[in-house]
Amino acid sequence: MLIDTSHATLHLERGQTSRLTSACHSRLASAAGTLWVTIDHDPRDFVLEPGESIELGCHDALMISALGGPATLDLRPAAEAH
Repeated sequence: MLIDTSHATLHLERGQTSRLTSACHSRLASAAGTLWVTIDHDPRDFVLEPGESIELGCHDALMISALGGPATLDLRPAAEAH
């Protein structure tokens, strides 16, 4: 998926996944629902509940999935999120 904006909101239905190929220096947050985040070549997975977020450095692509029901991803530059 190509998202070419400084701020993006993505709605995912239960079990739906989305692949982000360039999310360098971003803050990824769950605005609603539970998100499962897997970064390529990173042994860790992240589960974000509503209001929780992670800051990304410059990583490989990542996969985001909605767990248990619909979820909303909020993506913005890390510096803007503070």
